[in-house]
Amino acid sequence: MKSDKIFWGIFLVFIGGIFLLENFNVIDFSWGYVWRFWPVILILIGVNILFKNSKSQTGIIVTAVITIITLGLLTYKGLEKHQDNEGKWNWYNSHENNNTDSSDVITDATYSEEFDAKYQLATLNIKGGASKFVIESASDKLFEANLNQSKSRYYLKKTEVDSAVTLNFNSKGNRSQYSLNGDDFNEIKMMLNAQPVWNINLTMGAGEIDFDLVDYKTKNISLKGGAAAFKVKVGNLYNDINVNAETGLAELVIEVPETSGCRIKASTGLSSKDFKGFKKMKDDSYETSNYNEAPNKINISLKGGLSDFNVDRY
Repeated sequence: MKSDKIFWGIFLVFIGGIFLLENFNVIDFSWGYVWRFWPVILILIGVNILFKNSKSQTGIIVTAVITIITLGLLTYKGLEKHQDNEGKWNWYNSHENNNTDSSDVITDATYSEEFDAKYQLATLNIKGGASKFVIESASDKLFEANLNQSKSRYYLKKTEVDSAVTLNFNSKGNRSQYSLNGDDFNEIKMMLNAQPVWNINLTMGAGEIDFDLVDYKTKNISLKGGAAAFKVKVGNLYNDINVNAETGLAELVIEVPETSGCRIKASTGLSSKDFKGFKKMKDDSYETSNYNEAPNKINISLKGGLSDFNVDRY
C-alpha cells in the first residue's frame, strides 16, 4: 500500500469523526481556533508528496506517524477551552479585546454618495469581515449601504478623476468576533447606480455575499475570502466581463446567462467543481459551446484550497 492512501485515509477518518462526534454533542470542537494552524495542513500535504511514491514500510510508517501526531495536536487544541473561546464555531482576532457592551451596536447606520452624470466608470472596493454583503436593486444615488444593528463600523471614502470614481467601503478596526452561523453576521445591504460601468472588488476574512448584478454593467468582479459563502449572479449588459475568485474554505456559486459565452480557468487544489453545460478543453479550461461566437463573454478565474465551486447557467 502506498503512503498517500494511508495519509488520506487517516485525514478523512479524522474529519469525519470530529463532525460525527459534534453532531451528537459528544464534543465541542472549536474549528475557528484550529483554523489558526491551517499551515499545518500544508506540511502534511508536503510530507505526503515526499513519500507519495514510496512503497517501503519506512515511508508508510513515517507518513502515518507524522499525520497522527499532527492531527492529534489539532484535536487537542480544538477541544481545549481557550481564553474567551467557549462557543462552537467562534472566530476571534488575537489582537482584539472581546469585551463588548451596548455601545458597540450601531442601529440603522446609512452610507451614501450622490450620483453625477459625468461618472462613466465606477470602482467599489469593499473590505470587511463578519458580515453578509448584499447588492440589491439599483439606486438613483451612486451608492447606498444600510447596516442594521451592526457590531462593526464602516467608513466610506470617495475619490474621482475626470469621469472615473472610486469608492472605498471598509470596516474600521480589527473586530472579527463572529459565528460561522450566518444569523450572527452583520448584514449590509448595498444599492448601486445602474448607469456607470462597475468594477467590484471584495476582500473579507469570512462571511457571506449575495450579489445580484443582472441590472448592472459590470466589467470586473474580484472576490477574495477565507471561510465564506459567495453567490454572484452576472448579467449581460457589458460585452466582456471578468470574474476572479480566490478562496480558502468556501462555497462559491456563480450564475451566468445562457446567451453569454463563458470560459472558466480553475486552479482549485482539493476543491470540488461543478460546471454544468461546460466542456473541458485541451488546456484544462472549461467553455460553453457558444463561447467563440457569443457577442457577450464572461471569463472566470477560480483559485481555492478546500472550496466548492459551482457555475450555473440561467
